[in-house]
Amino acid sequence: MGSSFAPFYQAWVRSIVIMLLMLPILIATKSFRAIERRDWPKLAVFIGFCVCTQVPLYYAFNHAPIGTVQLIFYAMFVIAAYIMGRLYVGEHITRIKLLSMAVAFVGLALVFGVSVFAFAPLGLLLAAANGIASGSENASSKKLTDKYAPGLIIFWGWAFTLLTHLPLSLLLHEPQPRPAFTAGWGYLLCYSIFNAAAFWLGIQGYKYVDASIGSLLGLMEILFAVVFAAIVFHQHITWIIAVGGVLIIVAATLPDMLAIIQHRRLQQPIEPVREE
Repeated sequence: MGSSFAPFYQAWVRSIVIMLLMLPILIATKSFRAIERRDWPKLAVFIGFCVCTQVPLYYAFNHAPIGTVQLIFYAMFVIAAYIMGRLYVGEHITRIKLLSMAVAFVGLALVFGVSVFAFAPLGLLLAAANGIASGSENASSKKLTDKYAPGLIIFWGWAFTLLTHLPLSLLLHEPQPRPAFTAGWGYLLCYSIFNAAAFWLGIQGYKYVDASIGSLLGLMEILFAVVFAAIVFHQHITWIIAVGGVLIIVAATLPDMLAIIQHRRLQQPIEPVREE
């Protein structure tokens, strides 16, 4: 896609595609409703981060090594989710959560290697910026999903992405190619569909778990990408990548596993009532 579409252009076009896909679903499920005035500030926080997530990562993937971009993006994503979860949502950051984050970072480093030293400063900076925006975006959604459907929140996020990125694309005199039956447009359509589905499912999941835990579970995306690359593109999975993947799984499940173990220890056995 990078050779076919300019950064802001592809963002506003994807916004239209995703909104057209989502609107019938929201109407059919009766999820499309007005946002109450008192909730506008919360929605504004979400939208503020949302509109900053599209162009930076797109540019970074096209101007820096993919492994480096993903490493920096996911690291900043987790950190931002932890900070927003604590300062904005009011979640507690326990020692086990911090340990999980540290384990996740080790796993990330093993999976992606030491390519962070590649010289692509602007791309890496934008990858970090996108990680911060994406992590904050997902965490801040928790302030809204107790009252509004995740799909509705995402719909407004894409609506404001359209309203901000279309004027910027025109002001920057980006090429505005017309829709055509080409490979580039096919990739754009597929990217839009999967992007919408992933975002929707992610916000739905964050509704039920802490933002910090959700960010760690989001790292499972890396493992599926590695497996997908091995099956489809026959890429070799080294033992270092395998160890990194195991550490990511451990980090994602550690807080919940500890909670389950502690819960079982606290349960008191109840003796059956005996008849005299």
